[in-house]
Amino acid sequence: MNKKWIIPIAAIVLLAAVFGIYQMQASAGEPEMTIDQARQQAEKQYNATVTEIELDRSGSEPRYDIDLENGEKYFDLTLNGNTGEVISLKESAVQPTMPGTKNKDQEPAEEEQPQQNDQTAADKQQDEKQQTEPPKKSASQAEVKITMEEAVKIASNEVDGTVTNAEFEEEDGLPVYELELETANDEAEVVINAQSGEIVTITYDSEDD
Repeated sequence: MNKKWIIPIAAIVLLAAVFGIYQMQASAGEPEMTIDQARQQAEKQYNATVTEIELDRSGSEPRYDIDLENGEKYFDLTLNGNTGEVISLKESAVQPTMPGTKNKDQEPAEEEQPQQNDQTAADKQQDEKQQTEPPKKSASQAEVKITMEEAVKIASNEVDGTVTNAEFEEEDGLPVYELELETANDEAEVVINAQSGEIVTITYDSEDD
């Protein structure tokens, strides 16, 4: 082969390699679907409420990891961040427990049963009372006034960045949304009161730290 063709061919191969790497990095960048569009699709498709959603850019394509529940089932869902295609789905049944009752795994050993049989009538009445009393309600997502969509908008209006994670939590009895945003220079965590929509805290985590 003529030597004058070696350098141009090598340059073409190098450019093709660089272009391929660029394409791989670009595909794992910003998803075509926003976090709110992914949430809406998941809730509509499975008739359930999103309790956590997170943007994952670690693979060749961006994806959303989503947790949902509708009172009967839990859904662990992964969506393609560009196409909305379902990558994986796991379902599990919700198994509520009543106060005073025990799961099978919590049943006492046989040697403990005779001791329970020796309970006094007063103890038995107390146990029956506990079983019939309704459980104390804790704040749930169904009871709050602010939706996750509204929380995302509040956080985005306050912090100039992209929401990468949104989660419903309960802190000291207060229902809140915890949102993580990626900005140009750092990351921010915004905590929003799910009852009033007020921002509880904003924490910035600089990438230079």
